[in-house]
Amino acid sequence: MIKKYILVFNIFILLIVPLKAYGKKDAINIITTLGSNQDVGILEFIGGVFFDEIKKRLYITDSSNCRILSYDSEFHYLSAIHPKGDLKNPTSILRAIDGRFLVVEPAKRNVVVIDVAQKSINPLYLAEVPDSANFNPGRMTTDSKGNIYIINRANNRILVFNSNLKFNKEIIKESKIRFNDIKVDRQGYIYTLSTLEGIARKYDRSGKKILEFGSRGKNRDEFSFPTSLAVDNKGLIYIADQHKNKIFVFDRKGKFVFTFSGLGWIEGRLSMPSYIFINNSNTIFVVDRDNSRVSIFK
Repeated sequence: MIKKYILVFNIFILLIVPLKAYGKKDAINIITTLGSNQDVGILEFIGGVFFDEIKKRLYITDSSNCRILSYDSEFHYLSAIHPKGDLKNPTSILRAIDGRFLVVEPAKRNVVVIDVAQKSINPLYLAEVPDSANFNPGRMTTDSKGNIYIINRANNRILVFNSNLKFNKEIIKESKIRFNDIKVDRQGYIYTLSTLEGIARKYDRSGKKILEFGSRGKNRDEFSFPTSLAVDNKGLIYIADQHKNKIFVFDRKGKFVFTFSGLGWIEGRLSMPSYIFINNSNTIFVVDRDNSRVSIFK
């Protein structure tokens, strides 16, 4: 009986005590969390986040309420965007250089372009995309020049659009690899993540693979169910694991460095993290799915 109480107590402590980064003292600290409150209302399912380096604004897709939430650089809530009620369960989001939003609507197998100034919402123009009839968008990202990269889940390829939202080219078409996330670093290297394989890959601008790392398993440097990746301006690669409730960190060569966070509900803890984004200031934004919030680390 005493052993049972000790076990319960230890589990309770694990859930409420903030975690430091494993293997690197004081490496990552929680700044704040963004979730339900009086101004925002109830948040349930958060689809994605994007930090606009030009406007210094943070945008969150509130998939359950079909809206986009905006916050200032200090993460104070500003407003909600409801584009004519035409937005259906938005997930991945980014803002183009010209200020237009691109948002993925998985239910409609569509990417919409929202022009707030013109009060318009239209599908992304796909007529010049090869085999555009088989378009099922996954996550998106943008590079330092404003080019936009979209995962096409229908045929496991990456579509590239220029800063004017015109189709440019198709790269990294892999018939046997299912892409779950994509990011591009400041040097133009492209990173992808395959959840089922538990493998992250790095490509050059042309789409040539130059690095592959990761595996699924029970060891501390292995994934259980990796869902998203991001790269900071030092070249460190961060991968969110939804089942281990941790963020893994690797160096630019794919060597394991440390992990941070763990299961729980207080600030600094995660429950089923589903997406990670890092801005140019190395601020880390994690969609904490089952806690219905965005956790922000530095």
